[in-house]
Amino acid sequence: MRKFDVVIIGAGPAGSVCGYLLKKAGVSCLLIDRATFPRDKLCGGGLTPKCWKLLDELIPGFKYEYNSIRKIRVTIENDNRCDIETGTELRLVKRKEFDNQLLELYKSLGGEFKQGAFLRYDEQDDGLVVTLKSGEQIACRYLVGADGSTSSVRHFLTNNHDNGFLILEQYVKKSPDNAIEVNMSKHYDLRGYFYRFPNSEFDAIGYGDESATPQKFREILKEMNIPETKLFGCYMYSKNDYPLHNRVILIGDAGGFANRVTSEGIKAAFETARNAAEAITSGRPFREVNAALFEGMRKEDRFARFFFKPSTIRILGWLCHNMPRVVNRCFNRALRS
Repeated sequence: MRKFDVVIIGAGPAGSVCGYLLKKAGVSCLLIDRATFPRDKLCGGGLTPKCWKLLDELIPGFKYEYNSIRKIRVTIENDNRCDIETGTELRLVKRKEFDNQLLELYKSLGGEFKQGAFLRYDEQDDGLVVTLKSGEQIACRYLVGADGSTSSVRHFLTNNHDNGFLILEQYVKKSPDNAIEVNMSKHYDLRGYFYRFPNSEFDAIGYGDESATPQKFREILKEMNIPETKLFGCYMYSKNDYPLHNRVILIGDAGGFANRVTSEGIKAAFETARNAAEAITSGRPFREVNAALFEGMRKEDRFARFFFKPSTIRILGWLCHNMPRVVNRCFNRALRS
């Protein structure tokens, strides 16, 4: 049986960056993912200024292709529209290339990668034994679940198979207007939104809320005169209601760390990857190292309940229609803070 300090399940941004930071610290790692890379990933691919600045701090000099965005068009109930000019660029990446670059960076440090699927783990006196669906077993001191919203590691840890709410997306021909579009409506149950993210070669359009279905997405596409192409779907888990284990750490979407309002998850993937690596190298509990983010999630939960109230959405629509400059200032302040 092979032995590693850390086994990481999932080679998205959270898993690859965690592995990279651990390898930089001299920790032996095995990164496992069921997919063959490069692989596509349902995601608008948005990096907020806080997100790409954090990536610059964690991996100085890392170069990647992105589309620079400085305009967001917000529409509330089809009538109230506001164009937000951002003072700082937002970066939209193609997840297929971006994720593969991060994985290759981890491998360039000598990090091992294996294609496989997690089945279970068993606790031993000196650590854990991870079993893959192939039957292979690997011994480790720590197991990091970075395998997304439908995390097999989280399911095994909690015996709870709740995956959160559904997000649907498809790619369409690139719009000449290089702007992010966000549309909020009672049609989307006011717990989600319709979006259009312009990438360098195509636009990703999507929709998600707590009652999303493929049929509902098709109805929205028809109303907007957008032809249906190939639909992709994934779930967004937005809870931190699982037990915290000393040797099993959940990061990124696997741990339910996506933003409670925007569902943006790449920044939290980087944050939790950094905190997991620090917890492992220092021997401190993840609950302690990640305490500020856990508290931030609780605050976001409270804000999301307020934000998605029908009365709040009506006020936001009124502001977009009557006081767009106020909306611009508030949004840009949020981006900077």
